[in-house]
Amino acid sequence: MADPVKVSVVIPVYNAVDHLPECLQSIVDQTIGFANIEVVAVDDGSTDGSGAVLDAWAERYPGRIRVTHQANSGAPGGPRNRAIEMAEGEFLFFADPDDYLGTEALERMVAAAERNDSDVVLGKIKGVGRKAPVTPFRENVEGGDIFTTKAVWTLTAHKIFRRSLVMEHGLRFAEGLRLAEEQVFIVPAYLLARSISVVSDYDCYYLVRRDDFPHLTQQTPDPVPFYDNVRDVLNIVTAQVPPGEKRNTLLYRWLSLEVLGRFGNGFAGLPQETRALYVKLADELLRDFFPEELVAQLPPLAALRCLLISQGRLEQLTALTTLVPKPKPKPKPRLTPKPKADSGPQPATEQHAAPTTAPTTAPKAAPTSASAATKSAPDAGRLPINVRPARGRSALTRILAVGRRGIRGRRAGSAPGPATEPVRLP
Repeated sequence: MADPVKVSVVIPVYNAVDHLPECLQSIVDQTIGFANIEVVAVDDGSTDGSGAVLDAWAERYPGRIRVTHQANSGAPGGPRNRAIEMAEGEFLFFADPDDYLGTEALERMVAAAERNDSDVVLGKIKGVGRKAPVTPFRENVEGGDIFTTKAVWTLTAHKIFRRSLVMEHGLRFAEGLRLAEEQVFIVPAYLLARSISVVSDYDCYYLVRRDDFPHLTQQTPDPVPFYDNVRDVLNIVTAQVPPGEKRNTLLYRWLSLEVLGRFGNGFAGLPQETRALYVKLADELLRDFFPEELVAQLPPLAALRCLLISQGRLEQLTALTTLVPKPKPKPKPRLTPKPKADSGPQPATEQHAAPTTAPTTAPKAAPTSASAATKSAPDAGRLPINVRPARGRSALTRILAVGRRGIRGRRAGSAPGPATEPVRLP
């Protein structure tokens, strides 16, 4: 190439013909200058004309947009890996074909990498019709690490990576996996990086919900490859970070999202064999990776989920996923006249008394529609947890009460261990 390439933007493409032009144009318009950019796009067997769109853009920008076509692999990991081998830029940035970049994104992120000698740069992600990570983007960070940046709370690939880091350590995405395939690439990159910077004062990447474009994150993954991948990532974390508070702050992310997060919205609608397999594999992860002092820091509802998983209580666990508090109704208009200014304090009535404290629920639990729960006879030797057909707060209160007794009993029967510092959870 005549001009040096600063950033290689990698795009795995499958059936995104309606959105590709917006994505590509946002890259062409980057203030870092398109002369400093190359686009490496891999058409993963598209059937909607996406390949032809890519070829047309490559013809319009020869040498700057490079396209390769392959048979469909079923997931973005393979196309990204192929593009890594083709890339020539000093930095890699991974984009998806239905999203787009802020105009100054690459300029700001590359500048942060060069100021701080950073191998990874997190640019603020803006959700458009969907959620985006918040925790890592509360402030700019001029060269930190996986702990100071809280980078573990954003594990998608939409970031800047120094290509030398990727090539030196052979970092690659999981192939054939349709969810969390980025983690075996992202997590070791975080742990091996000389420093990590954060650009939080500019919307670098727009993560867009498209009604006509299926998002893999909205699909229920096959539990075996999904949890095999999670196990691989946890093995990386435990190999790189010694036991203690720092490791636990990282492990909390997988415990809350990948393990307990699978037992929320939609779990009750899965086939029984699939639900049973989720419980079995989650229990194995709980035993192998998550220490008691970490589980002890969980809110009551999350701790109860752990207890039910460890006891293999499929029916009770399924019932629990359907029993979430109903949203509080909007307050009705006040029917009683307001007291006059000089009438003095008014006695509290039951109707207008301050609300009592509601039961604590797990953080960021996805709301599900409440439905009747089935009751199950307890197995011999196991904690009897009978869930009566009920809905709403009263049912949750009963389950939580039983769970607290079970958790106390489990702790009382466990062997005493060394004193540990409280885990500081995000």
